[in-house]
Amino acid sequence: MTNRIFWWIAIGLVGCWPSVLQAQLRFNVYSGGYLNVTDYGGYTTPDGGHQFHIQYQGQQIDEPNWAIRARINGQIRPVSGQNVSGLPFPADKLSFRFTHDNGNSPTLAEIGASTVFIPFNAAGETLLIPKSNASIRYQNSYGGSMQFNLYFAIQVAGGTYLDQFKNSAPYQIIVYAVPITFTMYNREGNILGYQDVVYHIQVNQTLSGTPSAEPAYGIEVLGDAREGKLEFGSIGNYTEGVTVAYNDGLKINSNTGFSVAVKAVGPEMVSRSGGQGTLPVSVVHLRLYPGSSPAQLGSYGEITLSDAYQVLFNTPVGRSTAQFFNIAYRTVGNDERLLHARSGTYTTTLLYQLVPQ
Repeated sequence: MTNRIFWWIAIGLVGCWPSVLQAQLRFNVYSGGYLNVTDYGGYTTPDGGHQFHIQYQGQQIDEPNWAIRARINGQIRPVSGQNVSGLPFPADKLSFRFTHDNGNSPTLAEIGASTVFIPFNAAGETLLIPKSNASIRYQNSYGGSMQFNLYFAIQVAGGTYLDQFKNSAPYQIIVYAVPITFTMYNREGNILGYQDVVYHIQVNQTLSGTPSAEPAYGIEVLGDAREGKLEFGSIGNYTEGVTVAYNDGLKINSNTGFSVAVKAVGPEMVSRSGGQGTLPVSVVHLRLYPGSSPAQLGSYGEITLSDAYQVLFNTPVGRSTAQFFNIAYRTVGNDERLLHARSGTYTTTLLYQLVPQ
């Protein structure tokens, strides 16, 4: 069994870019509706009911390295009833997963899209397709069209936490509104299209099934660690290096021994500030170290980022409760690759992997 999760990291040297709408390329989202939670196991939408429909009409297009991201617009608050905890519904209990495509190119396999569940960020955008491996390409001197569909599911995680988000009034359901914007970008970070979708989570007062606070296996990047940033704002940052740490940034559930590995989706970080500037991902060093509830036994190691999996932590034992790790990223001082890089915001996506033993 292998669990994976995406995480986004940026090195910011400078950065701003305009948004442009390309009229001939249409990005439609057919989704929304009620997520009716009746069981402690949570709820997952049926396959085939939600999709991205991407269509081009014209003579020629070649759009490489495009991306799709999602943003939850504000806190997830009740629109009907008041909950037990008084808190907004946790965004990280909602996840997105691609399920299948309609066979038209580019397919999910050609794109390189993940088919594991990706938790939504509470703030900022969630990377659904960080950078497509396949271009949106069409050419016909007489004009014509091409289209493809990517189907997905939305999941509300199960667990005893749901008790805190039931209606505080007896025998009443509660409904939460979840406004999400799905946006398609080109490789420079300009907007190709977007659409707003509203989901409603209904939590029933009586839930069936057996409450389970934690899954047997799970991996999750938490809080601010989901959008890590290494910023260079002074000469000292270049000569001495920059370090950023996220306490309890990684949560692991495993009732057996396990290892945690990580890789970047490609060998280079790409500038999002215009132009085609790149930086090798190897300018970033990464390590885990014990958090507030760490593994009691295991070995840690620091790695230099690459596009191949490297082990960060390994332990021969598991446990029934969650384990938390701090995440630390750093650059070394006087790295010539950073000293000679153009100003810009350089980004890559990391794929964390949990491998039970």
